[in-house]
Amino acid sequence: MTTHKRGLITGMLSNLLYKDAGRIQDGVELLSSILLRYGEVGSVNYWREQHALKFTFMIQQHQEVSSLREILKPALEFFHQLEGSSMRFFDLACRSEENVCVITITRDIESMTQREVGLIVELIKGKYKKQLFYDELYLPEDEQIFQEEMITQMLHSIHNDDIDKNVVVLREEGRVLVFRS
Repeated sequence: MTTHKRGLITGMLSNLLYKDAGRIQDGVELLSSILLRYGEVGSVNYWREQHALKFTFMIQQHQEVSSLREILKPALEFFHQLEGSSMRFFDLACRSEENVCVITITRDIESMTQREVGLIVELIKGKYKKQLFYDELYLPEDEQIFQEEMITQMLHSIHNDDIDKNVVVLREEGRVLVFRS
């Protein structure tokens, strides 16, 4: 994506989505960048009451998440140990709907980094390989780096400041939809 196109898209998003000032804008940009960078994430939700992010992944067929929990939680704890931080909040849940299992991973924003988001996605991909539903994203390397920098910047911006609304960003038929409540 060229810088010009990126600027046009950012400008359009600013005009359409960011009528409320402040942290909501940063939150929407953060969640949108996560979806743009990681096609494996079905939706991401800012949960105001816990100042946390909820990532959803969709997997074919019902899956037992206890084995994922045995991999994911220790990996994230070890990651945070290396980073010199600790997680305040971690949760992993699964609900099945017909032949789809929706896995939700909830993490507090205060200790989250872009590298951790990437680690979560890679661990999910490694565990569920061919069962994971995802959008094929063909982002050039410079665009991937740009989105990662946006995620880092926006996470830093809202680490210690609550967004005053819950925000859900989801992917539907190649579009990114934003809902606030």
